[in-house]
Amino acid sequence: MYQTTIRNKKKSTNIVKNYVINSECEEYALSKKLLGNCRVSLITNSGDEVIGIIRGNMRKFNKRVLIEEGDIVVVSKRDFQSNKVDIVHKCNLEQTQQLINNKELSDILINQYYKNSHKSDKCDDTHIIFDDKVDDKVDDNSKDNNDKYMGNISDSYDTDNTDDDNIDDI
Repeated sequence: MYQTTIRNKKKSTNIVKNYVINSECEEYALSKKLLGNCRVSLITNSGDEVIGIIRGNMRKFNKRVLIEEGDIVVVSKRDFQSNKVDIVHKCNLEQTQQLINNKELSDILINQYYKNSHKSDKCDDTHIIFDDKVDDKVDDNSKDNNDKYMGNISDSYDTDNTDDDNIDDI
């Protein structure tokens, strides 16, 4: 009985399809960098760089919203702090495309959005090519050299304990 109640709660999620912003105190922003401790570096629609704090109801277990780099979010401006805002809502891909088509986002946000969304496609720098060809001559020479060095080291050890005899004389 306990397991079914948990499963039923997980299935019922409250997804807001159409979020209407209040233009007096809210605006759109793009997440630039995740800072930790529920803080995000944002670029607002007006072009300001601010720190956004994820609201408590977006952090709860049953309504958790994951915000990543390059996501469009709705932020609520603070009257007493101009460099901090509260993140109120995260826009999904459909809502973001509607905002771009309706030209509700500024050119700054649109350019940053396309830079972040196409960044993962250009991952050619991470490919490493290993050359499997190994010269046999180099390996044979190195083995011969190692044997010579090992022979010299073993020859330098004396099995004679003459030093111990000198210590007794003192």
